[in-house]
Amino acid sequence: MDRIALVIGNSDYSNVGKLNNPNNDANDIASILGKLNFDVTKVMDASLIDIQRAVNDFLQALDEYAVGLFFYAGHGMQIDGKNYIVPVDLKLSDKSKTIVSCYNLNALLEGASSYKGKTLICILDACRDNPFAIGRGFSTRFVPFDNPPKGTIIAYSTSADCSAFDGQCSNGLYTQVLKDAMLIPNLKIEEMFKSVRNKVSEISISQYGEEQISWEYSSLVGDFYFSVTPQPVNENVTDDELYKFICARQESYENASDNIYDIECLPYIDAYNKYHIPIIKILRAYSRIDYSKKGFHFSDATIDQLNSNYLSSWGFAQKHGRWYYKNHYVEMGDLLPLPKELEPKQPINGQELKIEASLTWEMNSGKIRFQVSSNIPEGTPLIFTLHGKEYTAQCKSVAGDSVSASEWFSDGGNPIKNGFYTIGVSCPIYSVLPEKIKKIFGERNRNIYGRYVEFEPVGGNTIHFSYGLMIKENTVHVIDMQQRISEL
Repeated sequence: MDRIALVIGNSDYSNVGKLNNPNNDANDIASILGKLNFDVTKVMDASLIDIQRAVNDFLQALDEYAVGLFFYAGHGMQIDGKNYIVPVDLKLSDKSKTIVSCYNLNALLEGASSYKGKTLICILDACRDNPFAIGRGFSTRFVPFDNPPKGTIIAYSTSADCSAFDGQCSNGLYTQVLKDAMLIPNLKIEEMFKSVRNKVSEISISQYGEEQISWEYSSLVGDFYFSVTPQPVNENVTDDELYKFICARQESYENASDNIYDIECLPYIDAYNKYHIPIIKILRAYSRIDYSKKGFHFSDATIDQLNSNYLSSWGFAQKHGRWYYKNHYVEMGDLLPLPKELEPKQPINGQELKIEASLTWEMNSGKIRFQVSSNIPEGTPLIFTLHGKEYTAQCKSVAGDSVSASEWFSDGGNPIKNGFYTIGVSCPIYSVLPEKIKKIFGERNRNIYGRYVEFEPVGGNTIHFSYGLMIKENTVHVIDMQQRISEL
């Protein structure tokens, strides 16, 4: 799973009347989120300590997930421009005691803001008539949050000047509509909340004679869908049929061959020959099911990009503009357009870093070592990869103050053989970089640029440059691959 949710429902208040529906709301939303592949924690009739503990656990766990959702149903209020949810054990008191006895929702958003690249969904069904606020100068309506983190959408059951109806069924009106809308397939979250708003407005006017208008604040940067039902890649063949056929062929090749490339690729060739569907679409159909079984959920465009990255390493190759695996011709097909979140982004103004680098080398008793002089920030992890016709070796390094060095490369302890080699220098993708380097490079390394920087849709920008080496009798002729390509 790449989705996590914390659901809180407060109905059984100790010092005022019990609310009818928040517990039902929380139970129903938790059940639906579970069906939508969220890893759900549910807390019912929570004290302040219960809420604090649950939110802290949620924020700590969020590091391992791409999407976090917080749902609250119960009493809520606004004091001095800040939004609070009311624990079940709150006692009627003055403002100062009330503030320290309720949970400040700003703390949730501040905790989530420490993560970059997450999607945070906050749903608040809390603006019911509130006896804690009446006569004390507190507002029962929530107000907009100041500067919620990028990638956040906050949904309110009603606008700032209205109350939310507690509903005539087992749910509050807002949750009654929301729980059905979340299951509508292939509906972007913004469109889903718009449909909820229209339905809530319609029902509130007809049943209560007063309009309840739900609303949202969004700083989302990508598309999010609660429910996705992919269309089959071919109208005559289901994804499941393709998946089962490929699995059966993989098992057959595993029993008949030791060639890992044949085991990987020939099942797709067989599917292409049987169904006459382009390889990219066959891979998409298989991957939808395979990723889902492993708990991952990607858009079709992301699946296409992930699969395209593997084609060459599996053994697919283009010859004369056509695709082959060995001598097997295949129609590869086109990738879907890149989703917005995978497109390249320009550096942040004032934080641009043009990467510059040069390579030197030294040989000793047939062994070779490399040094890179560059402006790569000190502490950046680097990987040196030396590759020849029948030789590949790697070593890890860390950028120093303007100079980075590799270990000594040898041929199993013997001198490096004569011939042509390439030495590549690269840094890992953004997600595994140290925090201080992430701050310099920016999200998905967007701030670095230049001829020593490559863009890859899934990982973003990475530092990568290579040199050709002609090694002969302890002498080395170095070719700057970037320079030659740019000259061409």
